[in-house]
Amino acid sequence: MKKFMVFAAFLVISACSPSTRITRSWVGPDKNNYGYNNLFVAVVLSDVAKRQEIETDIQTKLSRIGINSTTSNATIRPSFWTSTDLDKNSMIEVVKQNQKDAIMTVSLIDVQNEQRYIPGNMMMAGPMIGPGAWGMNHFGGFWGWNHGMMMTPGHIVNDRKYFMEINVYDTASELLVWSAQSKTLNPRSLERFSSDFSQAVLERMLVEGVLGR
Repeated sequence: MKKFMVFAAFLVISACSPSTRITRSWVGPDKNNYGYNNLFVAVVLSDVAKRQEIETDIQTKLSRIGINSTTSNATIRPSFWTSTDLDKNSMIEVVKQNQKDAIMTVSLIDVQNEQRYIPGNMMMAGPMIGPGAWGMNHFGGFWGWNHGMMMTPGHIVNDRKYFMEINVYDTASELLVWSAQSKTLNPRSLERFSSDFSQAVLERMLVEGVLGR
């Protein structure tokens, strides 16, 4: 009951229809049965501003549902992700120092640009005027027919799709215990993208028992 109440409260965070949806998810057999409540959040992007925005958004929403977290932005030097000396032991050491029971990683796996055609709409007029049903020999008949067949022109829309991968690893075993992919369509801003993304991901994590009580 308590977990249901937390989930219901979490849904209130965002009343708008999000631009992000989870396209697939997987729960591993080695996941903690009680879920994780102390996460290390690492967004694997070289852009510091984008990394900080998304990590902070995830951390804020986790806090609202009673889950503790630490972000890589607050604990790891900015050059860590682009360093040629990058190794997993350095990351694990930081995670263990902060006493986290799971590592949540977020990475961009693809960006796609697509064009789609939106057809025009037929604008049908009211009853034709003029003598006779199809009185083309009179102006009234001509106008009634042709005006009723006017159409708004079609147009091309450019769509931009962002595909992200989210993984959760158990700190003690270092095994992958949860994985998901998301798709975001035409985000209006980094702030909106970050908010919609973190909302969709954490909702799925709650439903699938990845997050603890």
